Amino acid sequence: MHDYIKERTIKIGRSIVETRNTVRTIAKEFGVSKSTVHKDLTERLPEINPDLADQVKHILEYHKSIRHLRGGEATKIKYKKDDDQEAGSIRGRKSVNFVISLEMLEDF
Repeated sequence: MHDYIKERTIKIGRSIVETRNTVRTIAKEFGVSKSTVHKDLTERLPEINPDLADQVKHILEYHKSIRHLRGGEATKIKYKKDDDQEAGSIRGRKSVNFVISLEMLEDF
């Protein structure tokens, strides 16, 4: 394993223990993919630093146990935001109310 990968893995491990951020957030901070962060934390870190890997494992398990709550809250916020922005609209289209008089229909 290259030295830069070992260094990145340890930095990511320490970062997640200190901040308790999600894999997605850590990936953005380090400029790598979520898959890379996950592989660093679950496969590489136990080989490099087992004690740190154990701490990280508990954090990842906690995140996994509450992911349904985070997702539900995100969906709730999304639809509340959509409702606020699109009040009076149907599926993103503004509804138009108009009245047709009988006189208008006689011409047809």
